[in-house]
Amino acid sequence: MGFDADSAKAGDDALMLDDHSSLPTPVRLSAWAKTLPAFAAELVTDSDLTKPYVYAEVPAKVEQAGVARTRITEWAARSGLSGLLVQDIVLASDEAMSNAIEHAYPGVSGTVTLFAACSSAHDQAKIIVADRGVWQPPSADPGFRGRGLAIMKKLAGVFRLTHSANGTTVVLGWPLAD
Repeated sequence: MGFDADSAKAGDDALMLDDHSSLPTPVRLSAWAKTLPAFAAELVTDSDLTKPYVYAEVPAKVEQAGVARTRITEWAARSGLSGLLVQDIVLASDEAMSNAIEHAYPGVSGTVTLFAACSSAHDQAKIIVADRGVWQPPSADPGFRGRGLAIMKKLAGVFRLTHSANGTTVVLGWPLAD
């Protein structure tokens, strides 16, 4: 189940970080989906929001990567995912969050939106990480660092990245066994 300030007081175990909106979570989620590229918006609208999910807009600050990693781990456990799948999901989503935090807003503040849910058919786990910052192309010679995109591609069954003047969106997906 989704999380907002009211359900948090009731002890609900889903997530919403740093949200001060008075609109219900499904309304905010629907509005956010309309700002995404079509392939990402479709994943949001095809999600089962009656099951655990994460929807959070957080400041693009280094300390938020750890918070997001913890929440994705908790979401995966509440969703019944386990083992290597959870490790792959956490590592790939951490790479996406870390890239957005580090690169999207050079010299200015901004936010990163994180969404995690299972599809309505319960056949896919999916993560969306989106920012409204600027795209920083990967270095031709990444040196010691710069392997986040390759890691995401390797770990996720679905990896899609798009960038425009409106920001960068990363979609990650994993098939779920029956």
